[in-house]
Amino acid sequence: MFERDIYHHYQLYCEDKRNISGYRYFVSGGEQYLVVPQKKITIDRIEEIVYFSDYLRYKGETGIADLFPTMTNLPNANIEGEAILLFKIEKSERTASEKRQLGEELAAFHKNGRELPPPPAPSDSLLYGSWAVLWMNRVDQAKEWYREVFVKPVKTEFDQLFLTTFPYYEGLSENAIQYMIDYNIEDSMKDEAGPSICHERFQENSWLQFEEDYVKLPTSWVLDHPVRDIAEWIRSCVYQKNFTPESVTSFLDDYEKVNPLKREGWRLLYGRLLFPVWYYDLIEKHYKDEREIGKELSLHRFTEYLLREEQNENFLRSFFPLIGLPADRLQIPIVDWLLPST
Repeated sequence: MFERDIYHHYQLYCEDKRNISGYRYFVSGGEQYLVVPQKKITIDRIEEIVYFSDYLRYKGETGIADLFPTMTNLPNANIEGEAILLFKIEKSERTASEKRQLGEELAAFHKNGRELPPPPAPSDSLLYGSWAVLWMNRVDQAKEWYREVFVKPVKTEFDQLFLTTFPYYEGLSENAIQYMIDYNIEDSMKDEAGPSICHERFQENSWLQFEEDYVKLPTSWVLDHPVRDIAEWIRSCVYQKNFTPESVTSFLDDYEKVNPLKREGWRLLYGRLLFPVWYYDLIEKHYKDEREIGKELSLHRFTEYLLREEQNENFLRSFFPLIGLPADRLQIPIVDWLLPST
């Protein structure tokens, strides 16, 4: 069925089929292809990511997965009853020994993604400078769910955890929002980085790790400050069971070899790390999108993250000493409750 549908829409024969990082992969005529579920990716959004991809290629970025149209020049197709996008993986000109560390590769990606001319149409992907407003909206939505769950006659285990933890995360969120408002008043005009092509949630597996190079899927790209990606990569590490601070310092050192951060960038990075993005991602997915089949998994993830919260607090408290940045001398504010105890 899969092979028949691929041939029907793309005139490609499937060879060497396998699963790579959760995506279906196959080879046809010596070329590599990746099948990505379309899900909520609209046609306008598809046009936008093609625009982003074309710009990055023009700037010399490598490893970008190229959207492959159907025989009738449509951007998507129905494969086994599911709407998908097919991406062609370009052959890398690098050898395995030339593959850069992830931090260096991300910094180069951000440099190439700067100065993008405005997209042809208004875009929801432009998030630069709007974190405080977006965060306030997310907190307000969570408050509504809190009130609804509070009066439910029968509460699930997830509901109970949400009711117990929300006051803490609401307070943490308010700290982060105020920190960002202060940044916008005091420092945003001094930061010359400007928006770049970034990712919604950059993590270790956001790029597919092929032996000789990275493969970069454009489906989650947005326009934002580069520290967005740095913060989300750090966050994904901090909540791991086997987290070591050295992994963060090594990543940041690699990133700064290519794209050094200014004082304002460090302040913005700290501000984003303060906001518990994972909490709202998980709450929203559970109460808005999750089908019953995923409820148990979301409860498991919720519990796992909560178990790592003390680890996250300790990391935030030691962040500037860890990276060797004198926050006091550089006049980078630190929220009171995270000041090292004396």
